Amino acid sequence: MMIGSKDLPGQLFLAILLTLLSGVASADVWTNENHWNDDWESRFSDWVQKRYTHDIFTKGEYAGIAHDCADSAYFARLLFAYENRLPFVIQDPAYEGEGSRRGASFDELIAENGPDSPYAIVEPLISNEMDYYDHLDEKTRVRRFMDFVGAVVWTKSLINDTYPIQLNRKWFRPGVVAALPRSRVFQTPSPLETMEGVWTAGHAQIVTGIGENGVIHYLKSTMPAKVQPLRPTTMNSFSPGREGGSFRYWKQPGHFDSPEDSLPGYGTEQFDLEGVFEDVMQKRLARAAVESRSEKLERLSGEICGHLYERVPVVMEAWRHKLKIGETRCMDYRDYDIHSTPTRDGKIRKTLARLLRVATGNEAGDFAQVADTIDKVCGDIEYMPGETLQAGIASRHLLSGSASSDPNQPPAVRWGLVAAGASDCRSFY
Repeated sequence: MMIGSKDLPGQLFLAILLTLLSGVASADVWTNENHWNDDWESRFSDWVQKRYTHDIFTKGEYAGIAHDCADSAYFARLLFAYENRLPFVIQDPAYEGEGSRRGASFDELIAENGPDSPYAIVEPLISNEMDYYDHLDEKTRVRRFMDFVGAVVWTKSLINDTYPIQLNRKWFRPGVVAALPRSRVFQTPSPLETMEGVWTAGHAQIVTGIGENGVIHYLKSTMPAKVQPLRPTTMNSFSPGREGGSFRYWKQPGHFDSPEDSLPGYGTEQFDLEGVFEDVMQKRLARAAVESRSEKLERLSGEICGHLYERVPVVMEAWRHKLKIGETRCMDYRDYDIHSTPTRDGKIRKTLARLLRVATGNEAGDFAQVADTIDKVCGDIEYMPGETLQAGIASRHLLSGSASSDPNQPPAVRWGLVAAGASDCRSFY
């Protein structure tokens, strides 16, 4: 029999009602039932290797979640914590003390979500214990929380939420993040720009596996944030540097007040390695024979194919945006940052250089020795509807620098088929 208000004394009914309402009012995004320890870190690594797949955001229960490269690294940690009732805690990237607020780029989000939303309120830490989404069911709370986290984190914030890790199989494992933070550069002609600087492109990708031959496997995403599959790769975008990119592992909630060099597996030997980083790492991590020359040539050629195929829609999306705003109008910094491809093109050049070194023994070797292999593995590239070019030609143009990363340029210029004409538009980087 259902008990109603008429069956209970007034004060008792009110007490029960207040208790129920207070329970709703204090709802976390999810309730913590476990605590991070070595066992849970091992389970996280196993989960990333088996469950964090390229289609996790396009199929299944997490389909439809937008992400860019930094988001995709954070979301792996967040989803594992959610599924296993573990705390998810990161630093609020905007926190600089009492009274701090988010930048003007959040004005629309604040207007949409309200002045009492997490988009407006800055606190030292962001965690799943925030109570902004109490009125929603748990799955919706998680999605809204992910939207918020994705909006505030970036490649530079990854540095605050992780620490450099040792380069051995005990610590360098699935779940490690390769983080290249964006940074300001000041070599610009204008005194005002010299004062403010501009941001370079950054990148992040997460280690998902290490082959018996020592090859590291990653999943990555790209800008702009959107619903898209994660992309597999075996290439990293940087060699570690103390002021640049590094391989890092996640801080647990209790780590934020501790010196980094006291954290489990902390190590900085990655900054002092000599030689080609990928080759050195492959030898360090190999359990069986390292790749043969033919295996490496095939793998690197496949990497180049993937990069070229992925570049096509990025270039076309930039050109569609250019046509939308008007061919005579220049992209502002935000649009330029979203649609340009300097980091992507740099990765292609780096992979081509490695391919040349393997094939010829010299990064400046005769490109003709690898062009046929690239054409054979990749086939033709349809760089815009109805227009194709050989993958070897596209690769040659990217390697030589004749292909442009400038999103103000038309596709033929972006692929190096036509030289760029005079332009009044600024190249930010």
